[in-house]
Amino acid sequence: MRRALAAAACAALLSACGGARPGAKPVPPDQAAVYQKRVFKLVRIPDPDLEASLEGMLSASYDEAIKAHAGDRPLDIGFSYSLAPHGAAYPFSEIEVSCLIQARYSRSRGPELCGEFFRRLGGRIDAALAARQ
Repeated sequence: MRRALAAAACAALLSACGGARPGAKPVPPDQAAVYQKRVFKLVRIPDPDLEASLEGMLSASYDEAIKAHAGDRPLDIGFSYSLAPHGAAYPFSEIEVSCLIQARYSRSRGPELCGEFFRRLGGRIDAALAARQ
């Protein structure tokens, strides 16, 4: 559990550094930047099993998006993701997931990779939430 939280915190920090802000310098073409973010609503009551399963859901969704759209070279285009707890009272009541793409590939590869990644992740989260009801 601590490992997942530490990974989430590191990923959140990295994603915060990659986003473009008004008035900021443009992102260099070889640097990864946040292409798209999505917030997923989870549960209101702490659920350690659901929290522990998030890493697997993210990894599986990422792997499937790579197979469908990036072949065996995802690092060449800087495709990655980050997770940040987003809930107010209970941090994992919502999560913010960011899809990262190297700036030079964001327009050409971002829509397909991030779209596939979020479709797969959303399906996994919906199934996990349905199983808990």
